[in-house]
Amino acid sequence: MTKRNDPSSPFRRNLLVGAASVGALAALGSVLPRAAKGASGGTKALTIFTWETYHDDDWLAEWSKRTGVKVNAIRTGSVDEMYAKLRSGAVAADIIYLDVGSMPRLIDANLIAPLDPAKVSGARNIAAAMNWQERCTQKGKLWGVPYNWGTQPLMYNTKVVSTRPQSWKVLWDTKYAGKVNLPDDAYITFPMIALAIGAKNPYRLTDAEFNQCVQALKDLRPQLRTIARGFDDATSLYATGDADLGYCQNLTSVFQLQKQGKPFDFAFPKEGTPTYIDCAIVTPKGANRKVVYDFINDNLSPQWQSRFITRSSNNGVLDVKTALAAGVAKDAVNKTNIPNQEEPGFWQKMSILQNPESIDRRLEIWNAFKAGTL
Repeated sequence: MTKRNDPSSPFRRNLLVGAASVGALAALGSVLPRAAKGASGGTKALTIFTWETYHDDDWLAEWSKRTGVKVNAIRTGSVDEMYAKLRSGAVAADIIYLDVGSMPRLIDANLIAPLDPAKVSGARNIAAAMNWQERCTQKGKLWGVPYNWGTQPLMYNTKVVSTRPQSWKVLWDTKYAGKVNLPDDAYITFPMIALAIGAKNPYRLTDAEFNQCVQALKDLRPQLRTIARGFDDATSLYATGDADLGYCQNLTSVFQLQKQGKPFDFAFPKEGTPTYIDCAIVTPKGANRKVVYDFINDNLSPQWQSRFITRSSNNGVLDVKTALAAGVAKDAVNKTNIPNQEEPGFWQKMSILQNPESIDRRLEIWNAFKAGTL
């Protein structure tokens, strides 16, 4: 698969137009991970299936140099793509980075293996407010450990949308026709549509609510000019003026635009905001390898997380106190949701992504929406 830093990478599946992807982010300081060896005692290669902005090439090269373990990184732009490639066998990874809501179907498909809690020492650095043990436990077993979490709010150009939006319904306002953007991912986008139509449970839709979602998508299509494929692609799309508001796949897009001097902000609509907790999850291939746990634990160290948060504006897994102590600047912390999670009731206002009633039905509708055949 094409890597994120390749300028020719096709990160967007366009409806009408295309734009260039943004370049690689600047390098920062280093972290000193311990040596890692495979289960057989010799050094081994490690394959990870990860996301744009999660494991930059220079970090992996540094880790490989210090440990003698080569890391092969395959990057994805959507949950749909990741699941399809895992299911088909197109990707054979040791570790995958996917949200807690995807765990049930990964378990049912025998694509992942339980973690040994005793081997995940780095989990002590995860913010307590995340309540991650409960969220990552299925059928009495631990299936993942958080690496990053994030909200998926409504993002908008403040010069075009002068008043902070209070509802997802602004995406259907015809005054923004041709300037709305969505990520190309049925799994994460459908919950937003369901929230917008007032579904009682956005992950357990009734037939009547499905019909409402179909109509909402029909009505939304004229609002769109493009669909973004991946975080970097979305950032580029907004930066070039191809979109002024939309559903934000990753909040880092907003902060990267702000760094470029672009007038963008975000809002948590009153209907609720989809939120993901992406975890390091081991596959049967990687389940018994010491190097897998070494990599996961090093990724959870305050030093690694500090660099990850600083460079990408992702939330990582640290709380405010630990992030500041690890060297994340106060201004950088404030340009994440890290402080938000310590506010009373914050997590209750978020809609944590869950395994839906029928991902196949949602995907079929989404593909028809993209094709204009709804």
